[in-house]
Amino acid sequence: MLGSVLAGAAGHWGAGAASSVAPASPVPAAYQAAYEGVQSELAAFTSQVPRSPAHARTTVGVELLAANGNIGTGLLSPRALQGVTVELNAFQRLGVEGVTVDVSYPLLLPTTSGHSSYLSFYESVAGEVHRHHMVLSVEENPVFVGTPLTSLDVSYDGLTLQGYELGERQEAKLIIGDLRPAYLTVLSEPDTFTDALGVNVDTPASAAEVVRSELHGLRRGSTQVGAGTGTWSSPAIDRALLAQTSIDYLDVHVYPFGPGQIANLREDTSAAKSARKPLVMDETWLDKPSTGEGQGPAGAPAELKVKSYSFWEPLDEAYVQAMTSYVRAEGYRYISFFDGARAFFGYLTWSPALATASYRDFTRDYDQLVGANMVAGSVSGTGHVLQGLLVRPA
Repeated sequence: MLGSVLAGAAGHWGAGAASSVAPASPVPAAYQAAYEGVQSELAAFTSQVPRSPAHARTTVGVELLAANGNIGTGLLSPRALQGVTVELNAFQRLGVEGVTVDVSYPLLLPTTSGHSSYLSFYESVAGEVHRHHMVLSVEENPVFVGTPLTSLDVSYDGLTLQGYELGERQEAKLIIGDLRPAYLTVLSEPDTFTDALGVNVDTPASAAEVVRSELHGLRRGSTQVGAGTGTWSSPAIDRALLAQTSIDYLDVHVYPFGPGQIANLREDTSAAKSARKPLVMDETWLDKPSTGEGQGPAGAPAELKVKSYSFWEPLDEAYVQAMTSYVRAEGYRYISFFDGARAFFGYLTWSPALATASYRDFTRDYDQLVGANMVAGSVSGTGHVLQGLLVRPA
């Protein structure tokens, strides 16, 4: 996560125009087949993307990684909010219109040490987002305990479906009342949630039950509350959420991009429209095959490392262009590019040493690069593509 580095990177964008990083590096032989496969999948999708309307209303955002709940106690550092501000300033320069924040379960519950301090931090984050005139989208995802993504000492031992429903609803109440986000997603990847929590929410019946219980009696105010799945999951879960719960919108996550996932994306989009529900895509990025793929939260470190390599940049540029056009054409309310929070500001050049580096060392190096570029006002070619998409005609 970016929090530890950006928290100490106080500064602002320079007055000059943003500069680009070096052109994409050659594709290593070990990744040539994977590159060609991803390129082929992306081309198949791009060729079918309808032309977006001239005045599309989709809000385009990115993940606010400096406030990700998996950072844990690092969020309570006096300098943590500085990191958030640095990140927001960098996003604002790109023209980004919103941010997604993972306010992780169970950080805000009384059973979690420091819960009131976490709530105060997120209240300050919400204030900064609103001060930057950005849309705030919140995901209530579980802490990824037992993975390199977090050092938090949280236990899900003995957690029941009913206990999880109650805790999620309590936390959602605090998020809505104190942070007042435009969007709050309470369930987004049932398979990932099941892996993390040890509680099964990965069937149409269980997903609908947990969301229905979480929304029961919840005063939403001006916040839209939604749920959904990743496109690698069966659309049957999304159909159940649309038919059996009172969600305000269907949430869709897009990472893997093969024919099956694209078909599910189209089916989810159609189902939401038939149910007259808005669509939100609060996490997406172009997935690249890695040794961690398909392993849930435990596989995320390997996936994040592979995505950082600069030889992927031309495909990321094409993906940002194509997916932005797609959601605008299909009338999505909001989209958030997850890994763009880093990739819009730089990539790492693949090397044998980097390929074998630990997740901790890789993260340190990448955070230093991205943090420095954010402060200096330097963006990648992918960042320039996004910036061009967000320029409003005079």
